[in-house]
Amino acid sequence: MNTTSAPWLIVALREVETKLKDKAFVISTLGTLALIIGAVALTGFLGSKSADYSVAATDPLSYQVLTEAQDQRPENMSLAISQLDPGQARDQVQSQDIDAMLASSADQRSMTLTGFDELDADLEQLVSTAMRTVLTDQLLSAQGLDAFALPTADDLETEQLQGDSERSSMIRAMAFIFSFLFYMAALIFGMPIANSVIEEKQNRVVEILASTVRLRQLLAGKIIGNVILAMVQLLVFLGVGLLAAYLAPGEIPFLGVVSTVAGWFVVFFLGGFMLLAGIWAALGALATRTEDLQQSSGPIIGALVAVMFIGIYAKGGFLVLASYIPIASSVAMPIRMLSGDVALWEPLLSLAVLLAACWAVLLFSERIYRRAVMHTGGALTLRRAMKLEL
Repeated sequence: MNTTSAPWLIVALREVETKLKDKAFVISTLGTLALIIGAVALTGFLGSKSADYSVAATDPLSYQVLTEAQDQRPENMSLAISQLDPGQARDQVQSQDIDAMLASSADQRSMTLTGFDELDADLEQLVSTAMRTVLTDQLLSAQGLDAFALPTADDLETEQLQGDSERSSMIRAMAFIFSFLFYMAALIFGMPIANSVIEEKQNRVVEILASTVRLRQLLAGKIIGNVILAMVQLLVFLGVGLLAAYLAPGEIPFLGVVSTVAGWFVVFFLGGFMLLAGIWAALGALATRTEDLQQSSGPIIGALVAVMFIGIYAKGGFLVLASYIPIASSVAMPIRMLSGDVALWEPLLSLAVLLAACWAVLLFSERIYRRAVMHTGGALTLRRAMKLEL
């Protein structure tokens, strides 16, 4: 393409180049990537980590308890047991050849688990549960009752009308990630659009540019340049995060679902960010100083905070409603889709509403920009800006 016939492209490339030369932007991007990789790797490592314990029993009853503990241990835990006399067991704990020793009291109604310095909470909980099981069985047997005939905690089954607890944890984690990424991108790439407009007004550079570039194309270049940057950064973050999840040790549940919904999030992100980019450009055109922008940007920053909290905390009917409201839908609809109970027409309808709102806002912002960007006599209100001549 001949760039001389596409001034908006020159402006867009200039926006991209300026941002890529910003050391703070590059460092923050690399730092975020490192955090994403580290968090995913840590999650996979903790999920696959196996705890190994060795415990010695000092009497038949404590050995019976440890045998029960072996049967009750989780899959990611191994428990090696042995039976030693108390002196040998204490010596091996002292030399740290074993992790702990278990001894029954004289009346066999309680037990003592002894470690070298600090007992692991998981091991303590496992032995405690096994001890209660064994001692309870003995008391019931002494009364002529069959312990297996009594109800246990395993007899209680749990279910959810929607999804399961593991899926709910995944949805909460991804809700935070989607909401936070959208909020940060809207500030990191949105506010510089307004600041760039203000700088060009203050330096009167816009008057020089307006003699060679149509204001509509100047605005389009600013928005497109920042949209490109925001989308590339988002795709890098999501791509690196998903790749790290696939390569991480251990199995991360619902990774396929997350990958599919992440694609939808990119589409919704594009619509929501372009809508916000138009608003930022209009705010920059209405202002003449950075102080003016700080005052006028309060509502939009408040809206972004609200969107982030909606994405993280909204549930039920409120989340459904938010998934059809432009900007909020950029995070609310992908979060709903994580549950797997959303019909295909719902994200399509939500996206159509979002794109229609984006188009309307961009057209309105372009009218404000062309009227107000050459005005340097103080901050403007929307009403005053609309009365200015083109």
